[in-house]
Amino acid sequence: MPNEMKGQYLEFGGAISEMATDSLKCWCNSIGEAAITIIDQILDGKNGEERKTFIKGQTKRENGMRPYYYPDNNAERSENIFQSRIVSKTFSTHFEIIKYIPDDSRSEALPKAALVLSIVAIDRAFFLSQNGIPPGDFSSDQKAKDLGPQTHRLFGKTPDGRDRISTQTWSEIIAAAKAHVKPQTNSIN
Repeated sequence: MPNEMKGQYLEFGGAISEMATDSLKCWCNSIGEAAITIIDQILDGKNGEERKTFIKGQTKRENGMRPYYYPDNNAERSENIFQSRIVSKTFSTHFEIIKYIPDDSRSEALPKAALVLSIVAIDRAFFLSQNGIPPGDFSSDQKAKDLGPQTHRLFGKTPDGRDRISTQTWSEIIAAAKAHVKPQTNSIN
């Protein structure tokens, strides 16, 4: 917070809260729109039956995991989890949005919430596509809100206290997503 605003939260708090809420809605909706776009690209050219079969195959759960979490839908290569084209391109939206924030102003925490949001957005995009429902506002989608905590468990700890996703795997997930981010352009000539 800028020094000139310190101690004046009562005066500026409502505006700050409104700006933060608007920013979060924009972030959520951008990730939701990215999921819809990538699903539409993948389904483009498929007839109704092919679309239905593809979506059913991608959204079935095995041990709590979905095939689209893995490149080439190969769950046997679990070290590549959350590095599929669908997940990486959707997750890259988070990095696209934050790329102009200076590194020293970013959180050092792993972007678990952004990845959870990406997965929930993909599930929602599959559901909408399968049922022919227009997208609407992702940030207010109750089904997506309900799915968030369940999905977040994928990134928690195992019963014996170990991280479900190793630091190395997180590095690979982030690198796969960042590979889809357009480089920053300088506007200074």
